[in-house]
Amino acid sequence: MGSKLSNKYRLVLLDDDTLGEINSTRLSLLSMLAFVATLVCLVAISTYLLFSYTPLRYMIPGYADVNNNKEYITLLSKVEDIETELDAQRIYTEGIKNMLNPSKLKIDNLDGNIEDNNENQLSGNLPVEHFYFYSPLKGEISAGFDLNENHLGTDIVAEKGTPIRSIQDGVVINADWSAKTGNTISIQHRSNLVSVYKHNSTLLSKIGEKVGSGEAIAIIGNTGEFTSGPHVHLELWKNGVPIDPAKYIVFD
Repeated sequence: MGSKLSNKYRLVLLDDDTLGEINSTRLSLLSMLAFVATLVCLVAISTYLLFSYTPLRYMIPGYADVNNNKEYITLLSKVEDIETELDAQRIYTEGIKNMLNPSKLKIDNLDGNIEDNNENQLSGNLPVEHFYFYSPLKGEISAGFDLNENHLGTDIVAEKGTPIRSIQDGVVINADWSAKTGNTISIQHRSNLVSVYKHNSTLLSKIGEKVGSGEAIAIIGNTGEFTSGPHVHLELWKNGVPIDPAKYIVFD
């Protein structure tokens, strides 16, 4: 058997038409087996490297727990961020609709659901007088509500660094900066009520976040063009109409 493996054989390539010799080589069964074995090893090693160090490995059933997959976790985190942004945008859009189109108003039941308000909201659209409002801060009123002057809120002056608090439970529908009003935050409350806080130095809540009554949502500031010192400009909107905050909230 050993001699057969080591015996030399000639492999000849012939021209099919002329039967002339094209090429030939001498080899043994042992060398052929060595060549095949080497080829198999190279294929096996290449396959191992391909499935071990490329994303193809995740195609192998049971290779790894998907929850421990870094790529999967990164993509899942991005998807969750996008969903959060979409929810926040939806809440913001609903809040703006409430202020601009009260005839088709929807209210937030603060449990994460938006309910149609088609029957005059017998239990949802209560008058402002029925609610208790938490004072956003203690300070002195420097400018009151005046429709004739297009001053649609109340300005309250307080010390630098004073926290601004939400007047009621609600959902943040806007938290942004503008050239005129500086850092501004708006909150959608029950009964089609929206509160707006302008000129803050810092915003502590983001769009889509639920806030509780009395929860700090910003820090008093002097940002924006329409300001002359640390104060907050507070607006209240009921069914898309501005109302005087000083009639319902005590600031001193």
